[in-house]
Amino acid sequence: MSNNLVVNELLAFLQQKLDVMDEVSAVQICATNFSEEDIAAAKLMLFTVLNKRDQMVSRRRDGTKKSLQDIITLFKETDPDDVPTFVAKELHKLPPVTFDRVDVTSLLKDIVFLKASLADVQAKLDASQKTVVDLRQEFNEFRNTAAVTRSSADASNANTRRGVSLDLLSPSSVSAVSSPVRTSIAEIAECPPRAPRSSVPVAAAPPCAAARPRPLCPAPLPEHVAPAKLLHRDFASVTASAPAAPISKPLPDKAMKKADNEDGFVTVQRRKRRTQASRNLCGKAPATPGASVRAAQPNTPVYISRLHYTTKVEDIVEYVRQKLKYTLRVQRLESHRNVNFQAFVVRVPNCFLHLAMDEDFWPQGVVFRRFRGQIPQNSTIKI
Repeated sequence: MSNNLVVNELLAFLQQKLDVMDEVSAVQICATNFSEEDIAAAKLMLFTVLNKRDQMVSRRRDGTKKSLQDIITLFKETDPDDVPTFVAKELHKLPPVTFDRVDVTSLLKDIVFLKASLADVQAKLDASQKTVVDLRQEFNEFRNTAAVTRSSADASNANTRRGVSLDLLSPSSVSAVSSPVRTSIAEIAECPPRAPRSSVPVAAAPPCAAARPRPLCPAPLPEHVAPAKLLHRDFASVTASAPAAPISKPLPDKAMKKADNEDGFVTVQRRKRRTQASRNLCGKAPATPGASVRAAQPNTPVYISRLHYTTKVEDIVEYVRQKLKYTLRVQRLESHRNVNFQAFVVRVPNCFLHLAMDEDFWPQGVVFRRFRGQIPQNSTIKI
């Protein structure tokens, strides 16, 4: 809204009430409380202030309501920043807004619409809360399942043959570890205790004794697991027709050495890389001047452009020969567009590259850089 202040009671009333009232009620109130001359003067003032007097339509029949409608339409179609601020000098001319002059039906419709919108928002809120509760419950179930799975995985990964004590495992994990073992209590009782390791060498057993299978002794049971529970196991499924358990093969000497570490860990060393028999070698013999066998010099293609259209390949070769005392290979590039300059590619040896990439090497106005891309083979010129 503009900072300019214009005194007019009718325009001040409409400017303030159009945001909260419907057009029918506003037209009815203004037509009742303002005269036809006041309405015509207000209309003329509004169109004059907004520089739209040429668009004003004169109303002859029923000009009061139509003029008010023109004023309301102009208020709505004009940017509020371009409309000046209308004020009232005589406040008693401002009509009161009462219920007998307001369309109550529109208000009731607005109230019904607000109630429906509020009910919709409440339904969406209830659905969102229910979804949050379901997600929270699913998350708790997933977390409990993950905890149980982790505990069972830790119990199954425990290596009791390395000396890990079964006292560290939970009762559920102990039952999970000991359930696959199908042995009898008598067999456990007959298994003698493991003899301490002695440094005295023991004589080798005869071949017949080494080939005879020997029952494996399970790890000692923890103290908190009662032997009475093991007596109730079902051994009826074990019959004479069941296949015999595979005989464990003796571990090789290297494996026994690795398993004999005190802490139960094995030191792993990185395997040395083998020397490649076909790797490239570089000669070091001094090169003889004029020898027929000599190393090729690596070169780098340099792109030069913006040369005069009359420049030839021979001119570039002669220019470089005068600068470097060396003859280079030069190739002219064909442009896909119609240009008025020439472009070339110069193959510069790496030993002269720092000189060719100097700004003082090429004439003024010549553009140069390292060549990017693939050099076309059909237009190569060797000089």
